[in-house]
Amino acid sequence: MPETIVQPDINYIKKGIDVLAEKRKVFTELIFPTLIPEQDYWVTDDGRKVLSKGGAERLAEIYSITALFIADKESLAFFGNSSGTIAYRCILRREGKIIGEGRGSASTKDHDESINSTIKVAQKSAFVDGILRVTGMSFLFSQDFLPEDKKEEPDLEGRDRIASFNHEDLPKFATEKQRTFLLQLINEKCSSSSKEEYLSQLNSSHLSRYDASELISSLLPMK
Repeated sequence: MPETIVQPDINYIKKGIDVLAEKRKVFTELIFPTLIPEQDYWVTDDGRKVLSKGGAERLAEIYSITALFIADKESLAFFGNSSGTIAYRCILRREGKIIGEGRGSASTKDHDESINSTIKVAQKSAFVDGILRVTGMSFLFSQDFLPEDKKEEPDLEGRDRIASFNHEDLPKFATEKQRTFLLQLINEKCSSSSKEEYLSQLNSSHLSRYDASELISSLLPMK
């Protein structure tokens, strides 16, 4: 027997639209102005705003959201458990109740075969993806895919895509303003044991604006 389709009540739809409009108004007028460009988010050459890990953490704090990362075995199996690929689900909670999740993946081949760097990128992708989902901020911030992933990935119709940042769309190199600020933070906040590592990244000729933004985000909370 075919399942009966129940049409939603028009008043329920109107109420949902009003609530969504109010949420977006609060965000654009009260929350977004507190986010710092090139730290909490960056703007691509075509004008899209991309949320950084630091920005996602700021939103998580504002919305009282906590995150838990677990291995995303389902996605890995779907992609054939390809060697060097790491995938995570980010489970998001508020007051102990699950309110949503995000997914993220990364490959060691894109991160100099470094397991630690690949894990961080996969978790960051899952976290940002989840925050955009549960806060409904996808209308303002984009969640991009790497061009090569788009070419090679199978048809995912009806399934969640694995989130990843589009590094190719970002301006290539860190600005002098970013480098100056980073040097100041490193001198102020780093211990002798970690200072050398941060300085080596700062002095790299390949440091991108994205990488600089993430370094700044990681250093600012340090005391």
